[in-house]
Amino acid sequence: MANDVFLTRRTLVLAKIESTYGVDAAPSHTTSYNAIRLQSPPNIDLKEDLIETVGGNLSRGRGRPIPAIKRSGVTFRTYVQGIDTTSYSASVKPPLGDLFRACGMYETFSASNSVLSTPHYEYAPSADVGSDASVTLYVNLDGKEHRMVGCRGNVNLIWAADAPVIAEFNMRGILSAENETTRAAPTGLPTATPPQWIGSGTIIVGSYSPNVNNFNFNTNNQIYEEPASVAGSASGIVCVLITERNPGGSLDPEVMLAGSYDVFGSWRATSGAVVQLNAGLTQGNKITLTMSNFVLKTTDYKDQSGLSLYSLGYEAYERNTDDNFILIMS
Repeated sequence: MANDVFLTRRTLVLAKIESTYGVDAAPSHTTSYNAIRLQSPPNIDLKEDLIETVGGNLSRGRGRPIPAIKRSGVTFRTYVQGIDTTSYSASVKPPLGDLFRACGMYETFSASNSVLSTPHYEYAPSADVGSDASVTLYVNLDGKEHRMVGCRGNVNLIWAADAPVIAEFNMRGILSAENETTRAAPTGLPTATPPQWIGSGTIIVGSYSPNVNNFNFNTNNQIYEEPASVAGSASGIVCVLITERNPGGSLDPEVMLAGSYDVFGSWRATSGAVVQLNAGLTQGNKITLTMSNFVLKTTDYKDQSGLSLYSLGYEAYERNTDDNFILIMS
């Protein structure tokens, strides 16, 4: 009986970029950065579209349903952190780079350019469906392993004043297999201390530097799980597509005079501002998120232990083409 005990804490999420869409990339717990350092146990989502059969037999009940599409996905949280060495290179990449790419971002490495003079990786919106990467995900729940290929999705970056930056991934994929697989502790997990916004970060909204307790940024990709008769698996899904994006989120700055942050002036004008968030002081462990056309869409007030805060919603629009945002790991 003791061998049949499964623990929620004993979980692994393995991710690896696919060279061919939908072909299992075989991520391994023994390969550096294939395993994701989780903040909490993952939530797996398995559903099946059933076609109900009713009537025709003088019964008030229902007959056995006809199986249809099997849908799968997983949500998990991890800290955004850099590398254990002091500098990125063409072969030393950010631990979450593959997952960022699977969320509709195009990856570029530069040893030095007009943006930054030190080695860094840039993640910006990819131009079209043909540019979108995908990952294979293995979700191991203390030996119960669910495998998904062709995974794409969204990432929600959570900047809190008193915590490291968190990346919450919501991925959808094509269900490949369920196995009972015993794995050992992963090797090569990143050990760098995740940078915190407090004490090592800044925020600039246009020409203002407001006090902000929480800032959320979500890629807000529209995910379509395409059903087709040519689907290469029993799931009935041929491809997971990102069909459009509306990146945005929320923030809760302290209420202040218009000279310190003119919230309502910006909201009335719907004028776009450049917004930049930074966290981290050490080379190889810095995060910068920049939005080119930040537009406030909703405004409200909220209370936090007696302190009056704004509760704002925004969208990151394009200023030119495919330049809603850029995420830099340096």
